[in-house]
Amino acid sequence: MGVFTGGTGSANHFDDYEEGTWSPSWHSQGGGSVNYNSNSGRYVKIGNQVTVTMYCHQAHSGANGAWKSTVPFTAPNDIGYRCAGTALTDSMDSGSNANFWGLYKDYNNTNLWLFYITKGGGWSHQETGHDNNFTMIASITYPTT
Repeated sequence: MGVFTGGTGSANHFDDYEEGTWSPSWHSQGGGSVNYNSNSGRYVKIGNQVTVTMYCHQAHSGANGAWKSTVPFTAPNDIGYRCAGTALTDSMDSGSNANFWGLYKDYNNTNLWLFYITKGGGWSHQETGHDNNFTMIASITYPTT
């Protein structure tokens, strides 16, 4: 698969393009179970950049811990490759008067974390114990190896 840019000659053929689906696997770092009413994700990878989007409607039960998922591609092993993305949520409670939720993609792995940001500017892992049933639409772009 590939795309042509600026003409149809072989010098204009870009062959590092991929689209696909993935299933966000949100769960508590501390254990427990997640039941999905709806769970879908898509990705587009062009060269060494990938953008993932997701829609999740889920319910959690069990141990408390940080919301964690995985993404389809590993980020490079360099601290400079940490990335942040956006999340639109409904019926989510941080327990700490959060104003905004965001995604955090660490480097050298496939881990994806959900964070909340408060009006005073602090940020922390979103804990599962506050979120019995919520919906999230989110996306993040990050480099890959």
